Amino acid sequence: MAETMRSITTLETLLADNATKQVSPQDLRDAVLATIIPGYAQMYISSPLATDVSVVDTWYEVSGTYTLNDNTPNWSMGTNGRLQYDGPETREVMINASISMTVAASNEVLEFAVAKNGTISTPSIVRRKVSVGSDVGAAAIVAHVEVGTSDYISLFCRNTDSASDITADLMDMVVMDFPA
Repeated sequence: MAETMRSITTLETLLADNATKQVSPQDLRDAVLATIIPGYAQMYISSPLATDVSVVDTWYEVSGTYTLNDNTPNWSMGTNGRLQYDGPETREVMINASISMTVAASNEVLEFAVAKNGTISTPSIVRRKVSVGSDVGAAAIVAHVEVGTSDYISLFCRNTDSASDITADLMDMVVMDFPA
């Protein structure tokens, strides 16, 4: 029988103190799956594309062709650039991303952030100044969010100085989920 992802609360109730001796081997396998083995996914930009910045200081989802490199059954990429959680239980997610970028102008301050369902995770915002348009800047982004079924994680950018387009030349994002 397949193991079932369960929440910590459900497992605590199920396992309790086992006074009635009703804990089955299946219950224990479910507990291992939910608490010891994290879920994960990794996507990267396989073909860069300029993100069209039409309004200064406005967030845009980072453009490009994304590839889902590795994932567990509870993660997918149904929409380009969005890691979607398909599991049945709410999970805590740690996100690590690295990005290198160029901008179509000089002396531009760029910001990048992780978003859940299109909403920016404020603590994840990183800022980078690119002095010359042809310079390649780099940044690392870290975030922590809670996800439920069908929630998705993506990367956003904005130019705080002008409406010059931003290109993510390289980007790699890894998510790992744990019981909520």
